[in-house]
Amino acid sequence: MFLRRISVRVGTFLLGERYILCRSFAMQRCVVRCVPEEEKMAISYKLGEGQRNLLRAKTETLGGALSRIVFNATKHLNKGKKKKKAKLEGANSESESNTITAQLTFNKVKVEDDIPNSEAWQEGAILEIGEHTYVVNVNPPMVKSVVLPTSIMASFPVFPRLDLDFASRQDSSYTWYRGDNSGPSTPPTANSGDSKRKSNEQDKQTNWLQASHDLIYTPVNSDIGSKLKFVCTPRCDGKEGVTMETVTSCQVEAGPGLCPFENRHLYTKKRTDKGCFRVVSYNILADVYAKTELSLTVLYPYCPPYALELDYRRQLLLKELVGYNADLLVLQETGKSLFNDALVPALDLSGMEGVFMGKGQQSEGEAIFYSKDKFRLLSQEDMTIGECLSSHPSCHDLQTWLSHSPAVLNKVTSGSTVLQVVLLESIEDPSRRLCVANTHLYWHPRAPHVRLIQMATCLKYLENIVNSNSTQDTSISLLLCGDLNSPPTSGLYELLTTRAVPASHMDWFPAEPQTTDDGKLELLQGVDLSHPFNLTSACGLPDYTNYVGGFQGTLDYIMIDTCQLAVNQTIPMPTHEEVTTNTALPSIVFPSDHIAIIADVEWKKS
Repeated sequence: MFLRRISVRVGTFLLGERYILCRSFAMQRCVVRCVPEEEKMAISYKLGEGQRNLLRAKTETLGGALSRIVFNATKHLNKGKKKKKAKLEGANSESESNTITAQLTFNKVKVEDDIPNSEAWQEGAILEIGEHTYVVNVNPPMVKSVVLPTSIMASFPVFPRLDLDFASRQDSSYTWYRGDNSGPSTPPTANSGDSKRKSNEQDKQTNWLQASHDLIYTPVNSDIGSKLKFVCTPRCDGKEGVTMETVTSCQVEAGPGLCPFENRHLYTKKRTDKGCFRVVSYNILADVYAKTELSLTVLYPYCPPYALELDYRRQLLLKELVGYNADLLVLQETGKSLFNDALVPALDLSGMEGVFMGKGQQSEGEAIFYSKDKFRLLSQEDMTIGECLSSHPSCHDLQTWLSHSPAVLNKVTSGSTVLQVVLLESIEDPSRRLCVANTHLYWHPRAPHVRLIQMATCLKYLENIVNSNSTQDTSISLLLCGDLNSPPTSGLYELLTTRAVPASHMDWFPAEPQTTDDGKLELLQGVDLSHPFNLTSACGLPDYTNYVGGFQGTLDYIMIDTCQLAVNQTIPMPTHEEVTTNTALPSIVFPSDHIAIIADVEWKKS
């Protein structure tokens, strides 16, 4: 149901508090939500202290809806009478026998009861329930829900998960308040229900101090120990909807202090100049992998469990990513809900637009965000590597060779690994185009040959994309980013940077190949691989990009086409002391087990 009373984390709608435009008298609203793709319509109005919400079929007659409204109103009236009678304690008083009626009028003409709901409820109609009068608003700007984080820290931005209907995020207005804790506090009761009711009452009685009018609010140290209240008034094209307010379920806590990425922000305060763009590639650790028993007890036992919670890590990630002032954010292990609910709204305020590619039934995938001031999206050319190997014409020879090793072929073709590809056009110079590719290759340490096949498939596909989109008047440069799960000593890195790898390379024949249900992932022979791109690592070769208790190494890369692109500057990596202060990654100051790699890249002059 679109309008409902929601407490603590989801706000309460404030109906009947505003004046309707073009009317000289104050009138409460009856909000109707009716959209073509839904069979039912929602009707919401305020009666007494409570919000009344009805969900009625569009095909139902108006009389049916009004009968339900009368029933609810009578029930509300009788409830009030019982309370009044109890207070009189037997005093001689006559019971009121007023009969409640309800009707809908439009242009001062009564709407007949046999009219379908979908036709009866029109903008500007008047609903009368007993002595109460409401003006009908159909599909006004509205806030469907707001969810605030369950963990909020000083100095870390709070971004509300805001779901708007018929409203513009840019046109809507926002206000943040912090609770004034100067008054005496009441200890919570033992009963959880009583405690919640007590908390709600305390929230109503709190003296709220205005803190900000921005959608995103960064709490300050003086907010520590206070709850926050968020108020949103939805608007669109001059129309204003019902205000909604939300109070956090938690108090602002002290943050972990200075995070190492804030030192890196010193190098990214300024946006890139004309002819240059900043690239960030980052495996941000999907929530689905961070909270497993394996992660808590084996992979990251040194990390406090609360620091692995997404609500905590989200705050660090948003502050880190926004502070890089990137023109291209290329992310791996991006949760779909994190993408939609946090990254898209937050990065939109930084002028970025994002696209997401999931991995089949998995809850995470790859994401690319680009600056709308720097690039225009021309097309998305995403593919699943297994499907591409099986069906794309450019991979026919590779598939034929691999058919002699069915276990390996099945491993590659049945996997969920994807290649996310976007074709971008430079805003500054439309003749320049950028093919941005993003992938996260197979993880197993004893399967370097699987990753070689995956990358060979990617390169053949990308060659086809670049060739088919190149014209006499435009040039296309390749930017390949991702977590390749391959160190600089691997055959995969050799393939990327030297344009070839021989059939005799040791990575084709790992000493102890991985064993699957189909048997050992062994190849009968290797194969010569090559590609036409002149690629180099824009960030050089750091000591590591992944640092966990049992492994440290470089797995992440930004590969640029040196024919048309050059490195302007590389943002320094965190110091080893910063990385190991809390043993390893992730930690209370690092939201992922990987480190973002960042390079400013410039177009070469023609």
